[in-house]
Amino acid sequence: MTTQFESKPRYFLLLLILLVLIGAIYFLLPPRDYSALPPARVPAESQSGERPPAAVHSGAAVSSANTENITEPTVKPAAASSAIPAWQRNNTGSAAVALPEGVVIYESVTIDMNSPVFPEPGEQVALALPEGALVNATVISSNENPNGDYSWRGYLDGYGTDYPVVMTYGANSVFATVTTPKGSYTLVSVSGSGWIYKNPSEFELSQPGVEDHMEIPHQHK
Repeated sequence: MTTQFESKPRYFLLLLILLVLIGAIYFLLPPRDYSALPPARVPAESQSGERPPAAVHSGAAVSSANTENITEPTVKPAAASSAIPAWQRNNTGSAAVALPEGVVIYESVTIDMNSPVFPEPGEQVALALPEGALVNATVISSNENPNGDYSWRGYLDGYGTDYPVVMTYGANSVFATVTTPKGSYTLVSVSGSGWIYKNPSEFELSQPGVEDHMEIPHQHK
């Protein structure tokens, strides 16, 4: 019969074998990577003694952990204007056309006569006026004459039908009239070079010796 003192060596032997097995399993397991874990956050109240207010977004309180996922709305740039330029400023003057007497507000322009763009009904046309002004007109009708001339008619945008605009392209010359709330303008161009000028007022046209009409330019052969 085995006594209680004789069983103690066996108990310690089994305990020793169990500890050896646990140690072997611990060393055989791969080491855990702690670098991927996020750093521990220390609440602000533990440093200053006061609890910081919760972040607020769209009228509702959210936790600070969710504020990292909140992004500001993207602001899209404005779309570029699709208006067709009727002519271009050049600021170099024009010897092809003489300015009428009494004109004081004017600017020299150029028009591409090699490949002109003829606006069609429904399209917008950009009109560069003297003193840096720029207005748009919408074409409502167009016409191609038997002699090859092309003309379009429209109205200044934003004023209904109060201010008409007419432009005619000839074989080598261009003529246009533009009416605006600040007065009317005339464009005259020959061989792609000309002027856009503000028409003199009725008082100036009615002065003695001042002609009260304008002729469409024609190139002399």
